[in-house]
Parts: sequence; C-alpha cells; structure tokens
Amino acid sequence: MLEHPQFSQRQMARDLGMYHGEKIHSFVNWLEELRFVKKTYQTKMGKPKYEISSRVELVNFFSRFRDMQKLKLETYVIGTNKEEIMQLLNENGGIMCLTTALQLHGEEFFRDPEIHVYVEDRKLFDVLSEQVEGRVKVSIYEFDLPDMIKEKNGIKITSPTRTIMDLFCNNMAYAAEHFIPKVWI
Repeated sequence: MLEHPQFSQRQMARDLGMYHGEKIHSFVNWLEELRFVKKTYQTKMGKPKYEISSRVELVNFFSRFRDMQKLKLETYVIGTNKEEIMQLLNENGGIMCLTTALQLHGEEFFRDPEIHVYVEDRKLFDVLSEQVEGRVKVSIYEFDLPDMIKEKNGIKITSPTRTIMDLFCNNMAYAAEHFIPKVWI
C-alpha cells in the first residue's frame, strides 16, 4: 500500500500473494473506517479504487504495533573500521536497516555511528562472536517482514519505504524527515 497509494482490493491481494476475499475486504474497510484509506473512483468494471490519505499517518499508526526494540536480538561492539564491519555483515547475510540504510540511500541529514542490520541467517552470530572487541557498535535485528532488498555499492539495504517504516517503528521518525519527500513525492 505504501508503494502503491492508489490500489484496488484485487491488486492488494495480488501484491500480498493472497486470494481476493473477505480478509482483504475487511482490512480495507477497517482502514477506511479509521480514515487512512478512502474510496476514490470506480473502475470500468464497477469495482472501487482506494487511496491512502496520508502515508506518514499510516506508517505512524503501524508503528504502534511494531517495536524495533523488541526485534533487537543482540548488540556487539567490534572492530575499528565501520566500512569493513558493514562489508563483513553484508558478506554474512546481513541487511543494513534503520539509520545505516538511510545513510546508504544517500541521506546526509542524519548521522549515526552505530550499524543497524537485519539478520536472516543465524550464522552471522557465529561470525560476530569471533570478532575482536572494538569501537563500532552493531545492533542486530530479527528480519520480521518481507522487503524488496536493494543494493548500494554492493551492500544489501532495506528499500526506501521499509527504511522509513523501520525508523518510525524505532521512534526515529525525525531522522526520515528529509528522506520522506524524496521517496513519497
């Protein structure tokens, strides 16, 4: 929905890999009752189309139900070179997220010395436990929702929309302030 702010229930079902039915209908109606979604116009087939009233308000609402701190699995302080640590994380299945992804998307407004990374493969923990203690703080998060992973300079990062969503869910919406207009024009 955040990627396609105008949608039909059938399109939503297709994007989610679900059958169009009562669950999608109920969900869209619920969002319509909450005024996050509104009916906009009818298609040629007489089926309604919907539009998200405000992506930012919808993400803010979603963040009440998803807390990034509950998804944090472990924190390490290792190595001395942030770029080398990011490469090590990337080579072992890590996906950069939160402010790390924000910076890799080219957003210079917000700087964070910490590396935030999703883990899909638990072998990453073995690799990190073998590292020498250092100065680079690395926070590891459970990869809980599917995403269209991007790559910047050979490093895997969350999509722009997912990066914004994660920042809201980590009470860091302020960090995305300048990024949101670039992504959601």
